[in-house]
Amino acid sequence: MTKSRILFETIAFDAMGVLYRSPDDVAELLVPYARVKGSTLGEQQIRELYTECSLGRIGTAELWEGLGTHGASDEEYCRAHELTKGAAPLLKRLAYQGIRLACLSNDVSVWSVLLRRRFRLDETITTWVISGDIGVRKPDPKAYEALCRAVDTADPGRVLFIDDRAANVAAARAVGLAALRYGAAETPEGTRAVRDMAELEEVLTGWTS
Repeated sequence: MTKSRILFETIAFDAMGVLYRSPDDVAELLVPYARVKGSTLGEQQIRELYTECSLGRIGTAELWEGLGTHGASDEEYCRAHELTKGAAPLLKRLAYQGIRLACLSNDVSVWSVLLRRRFRLDETITTWVISGDIGVRKPDPKAYEALCRAVDTADPGRVLFIDDRAANVAAARAVGLAALRYGAAETPEGTRAVRDMAELEEVLTGWTS
């Protein structure tokens, strides 16, 4: 990627399914982990408790207790997550260009911190807007408004948001953000889509001044 300037002040990434490999961390990671630790709850019940925790309404100690687990820990659970191939070098190149990098994610606050530190993402992503901290989840418009406040912009169109879920991309566009869908070859709603980090970098390289 050249030193030419990308036409956005801020690029904001979703976490699960974009920065991290698992697009549905509840089904792929939390449910299996909870069951290994003794939970007998169904997936829907686990999702409901997770949602409460990801909105900051309960802490992780209450979550593990509510799931009926034994010996579960935040640190052990978070070790199951994997960084998306190509994410770290792309973030470094974008930061080198002077682009402000942010993350807007539906996540449990404690887990978000553990993961960003583990993968050293806080070295390049300087702004983190997490549902567990702000009390709303995408695709609620208030989540995108919180992002704009966090990056201190009066022009949402200067923010590019990247998410793997069509509903979240559509909601971002509805409040004025530029948006790309990640992990899809094409999208029926007409939103620009990229399949992987290599294709994302190609698209970003084309948006330069």
